Amino acid sequence: MKKLAHQQAGELGEALALAKLNSLGFAAYASPAGAPGHDLMVVRDGRALSIEVKTRQYIERESEISRWPVLMATKGNADFFLFVALNISTMSPNFYLLTNEQARVCHRSDPNRSRSGNCLPSAVRATASANDFGALR
Repeated sequence: MKKLAHQQAGELGEALALAKLNSLGFAAYASPAGAPGHDLMVVRDGRALSIEVKTRQYIERESEISRWPVLMATKGNADFFLFVALNISTMSPNFYLLTNEQARVCHRSDPNRSRSGNCLPSAVRATASANDFGALR
């Protein structure tokens, strides 16, 4: 079993996230590929909210994921962050939905690169339960 390229995994994660949101009854749509802004939008109470989707893949254990890179300097104004842990062997995703505030708590800046950083999987999993979309309700 071989992992997908990062771009492929990211596009697949966004498509799976959109399908999941729609299957749960949310009015959600994807931003055009390459467009500035955030990956998905969901309409709640007549207001469009942005969701930044970050996908990482694993083969056997979710603990293989060591980080979800997040550029808070450019993506930090998203309303929500959706971290996707994709089991590439079974194509089964786990979704972790965090509010902007929760994602900022989980974020650690890279001291060697001023504009980059990561959300740590252990912090993300401690903050949100897998496949709980209650924050959108």
